Amino acid sequence: MSIGEWLDERTGFKKYWETKKKLLIPDHVTFFYCFGGISFSILVLQLLTGLPMLFFYIPRPEEAFNSILYLSNEVPLGWLMRNMHRWGATIIIATLMTHMANVFYHKAFRRPREFNWLSGFTMLLIVLLFSLSGSILPWNWRSYWVLAILVDYVATFPVIGDAVKWMMLEYFTISRSFVIHIFILPLLSTLLLAFHFRMVKRHGISGPL
Repeated sequence: MSIGEWLDERTGFKKYWETKKKLLIPDHVTFFYCFGGISFSILVLQLLTGLPMLFFYIPRPEEAFNSILYLSNEVPLGWLMRNMHRWGATIIIATLMTHMANVFYHKAFRRPREFNWLSGFTMLLIVLLFSLSGSILPWNWRSYWVLAILVDYVATFPVIGDAVKWMMLEYFTISRSFVIHIFILPLLSTLLLAFHFRMVKRHGISGPL
């Protein structure tokens, strides 16, 4: 008995995979329908490249940037991990926007897929928060101005703008941004994606116009 057969006997993975391969893909599905899956793949890649960086990043203002320099210049393949993570954060926004535009174009937000749209749009906002919080973590001059511009932008919100700006300035620390980036946002993403995929599986791929 091979290792694959031994694993399959206990997990049933081969049968599960064969069942999935038999699922039919509607004729109207084009490449543009793939951007949701592409976005998810990039998100997984962000997780895989982010985990090793946790072992080298130091969430303190005086050491944050130096720890990034050490990762990029001294750690084997550290430059690759950081650049894949950095570029992935940019590319995923483009793929998510394309996915949202495709969903909107095909009117896939209509009944009964309202929760698909709402969970997907919320996920886009979380990815933007991922990008913003990640940009702040190196705490160099670029990180400082990202925070400054973000705070000024938040202050323009009606009614709550000034209060949110005060909270951000009063309670901001690198370590809190780090916790938000590696724990709170991933937890929210996991819950939202589980719900989003559940809704997609329930309602299927939207039909042609």
